[in-house]
Amino acid sequence: MIESLFASPIYFNKVNNFLEIQSEITECIDNMEFSMKDEWGKTHFVSDDSFSENFIGKYNLNNFSNELRIHLTEYCSAIDFNMRDYKIRSSWLSVFNNGNYGQIHSHGTVDMAGVYYYKTNGEDGDIFFESSNLNLESSLCYYNLAERWKHKPIEGKILLFPGWMKHGIMTNTTEDSRISLSFNIQFTRDGW
Repeated sequence: MIESLFASPIYFNKVNNFLEIQSEITECIDNMEFSMKDEWGKTHFVSDDSFSENFIGKYNLNNFSNELRIHLTEYCSAIDFNMRDYKIRSSWLSVFNNGNYGQIHSHGTVDMAGVYYYKTNGEDGDIFFESSNLNLESSLCYYNLAERWKHKPIEGKILLFPGWMKHGIMTNTTEDSRISLSFNIQFTRDGW
């Protein structure tokens, strides 16, 4: 028998109210300007390069917020975590044009991070996750367990994952732009 210890659970699903969410986001981005974070080089464009704003709250994305709660509840149940109140600490739109990519990074100390795919052709850059067990790479017999786990972007898909999990986005080699909504979740602690 084999027991896989210390799993890194990643949740993915399609949203139920796709058309309403798409419409909600479309209304926000028609006249929006995007910038690049200078320290990262020419990677990709974001709606807030300080990552301090809450795009979801600022633009009252109520359909998305309601849908997010449904998926957070499902994810929390699956990982045996008693769902509680939470705050969206930050959220932003990302635009990946031809040649753009996302460097390997984590979302620091937030409890959960997530992404929603607003616009994609499915071939414009997979998200990938790296193993949180860096020791796997140092052993010949476990090296294959350290491979990147890739996930294709699909319009209307939502992913949720631990905020500390290292991930990145493959280079967009198509002529189409991919637009996604990323967010960070912090659950309330006792005494808050």
